[in-house]
Amino acid sequence: MSKASSETQLSTVFWVGMGLLVFSNFDKLREVPVPTAQSVLMIGVACMYPMYLWCEGKAKGMPVYPFFALTYLWTFCLPLLTENKNIWQYSPEQHRFAALTVTLFLSSGTFIWYKIVKRATEPRIYMALATEGAESFFIFMVAMGAFINMYTVGGWRFIPPALFNILGKAVLGLSFLGIFMLAYRAGSGKMGKWKIYLFFIVLCLNIISAAAGLILKTALTLFLLSTFAFVVGGRRLPLLPMTLGILLLLPLHHGKHAMRHKYWEGPAHFVQPWEYPAWFSEWRKYADEGQNSEAVRYEEPEEEGESFLERSSVIHMLMMAQTKIPQDYPYLAGETYSYVPILIVPRAFIKNKPVSHIGTHTLNVHIERQTWEQTEKTTIAWGLLPEAYANFGLPGAIVVGAFFGFFYGSMTAISVGTSAFSTRSMFTVLILSFALASTEWTAGVYAAALFQSTVPILGMGIFMKIYRKKKKKYFPNRSLSGINLSERKIFRT
Repeated sequence: MSKASSETQLSTVFWVGMGLLVFSNFDKLREVPVPTAQSVLMIGVACMYPMYLWCEGKAKGMPVYPFFALTYLWTFCLPLLTENKNIWQYSPEQHRFAALTVTLFLSSGTFIWYKIVKRATEPRIYMALATEGAESFFIFMVAMGAFINMYTVGGWRFIPPALFNILGKAVLGLSFLGIFMLAYRAGSGKMGKWKIYLFFIVLCLNIISAAAGLILKTALTLFLLSTFAFVVGGRRLPLLPMTLGILLLLPLHHGKHAMRHKYWEGPAHFVQPWEYPAWFSEWRKYADEGQNSEAVRYEEPEEEGESFLERSSVIHMLMMAQTKIPQDYPYLAGETYSYVPILIVPRAFIKNKPVSHIGTHTLNVHIERQTWEQTEKTTIAWGLLPEAYANFGLPGAIVVGAFFGFFYGSMTAISVGTSAFSTRSMFTVLILSFALASTEWTAGVYAAALFQSTVPILGMGIFMKIYRKKKKKYFPNRSLSGINLSERKIFRT
């Protein structure tokens, strides 16, 4: 598929998705007060515009910032259309001020990001793993990821626990990275047919073994990760695998509570790989019969104090900060950011290193939402934008938004035109995962996690070699060996 047709397909998907989004929320939009409806539209446009630029082919590279902005759709925009009590304790005018803050935050980031990525150029020199060896290595790691899942779900114990703890984390991390890189290569059409088939098989084993533990979220994450990487690589949808995945995985959601109620309450129950067909057949039976609605939902005990909605409503945290700071409490003036340097230093070098959530705890204690003793039991998340406002107000939100536009834009630009297995591309993939996962993080959590996750990629550098792109040279019209050149010829050196 040509680049133009791929971009056309992706553009169509974007506009169809936008149409479905508006259609499904239109009645709710009419029911809320006008200022709240205006807030929804403001945030909606601000968080979708970067994705529009990427889908239209106007922005180069991986869509790191577009997906960062997109997370504000379900953390700041759509919650305004729900009956969340934490949101409706604030007036529609306060909704609008919060929406203005979000819009300025995203707009400043979008402006900087687009300035960088629209003029990104390919590097002359970069370091990368050899393609053939890297593909084989990551296919093996995806297969090992499936083995780790089977080991855990099957209750196997032949690996010493301390060793398995280290090995398991390393393998699963490389497996996640491998799924993205290989699906990206498959989407771009740069991977051989037989390797695509082999990757598809081990990916299916990984998803199935993850789902066998009755944690459907993990299996769906792997499915969405591979689908997303394929779309990024080829700017087109893998229609058949995506359809099969949706038809096979989503129905299981309706039977998971019955399965958990049956097998999680009581002695530990382990499932061996050869038992998977019967296991999933039983699960599908519960889903088809709708017995999950009659069974007792298996849920983890909730923490006392804050409800789930109170701990997960990010726009609620922004509105809380805007009503309490600086009216009741002063701005923190960068206190939570001052922890970042010490958090990126390994704990082995600092005896009393603070926890990565020290910035989050500082915010909650500052506005007297928690005491220091309570933070040892419960962490009430804030997010990057509410943290920025609590430190410096509206100017802080704009500056931090611009910073992330610059950061994500720069990380995207350095990977343009490089191999999928280059340090630049793998680091950009890592940053992309952070863009999606950081909805409730503060700067300290982000920095600490980024440093820890970067080490394995840097460690791969010893196995990489330097690649140089050949430079094009142009010669004027002249006769060469008796052959008249009517137009310029391009020679590669």
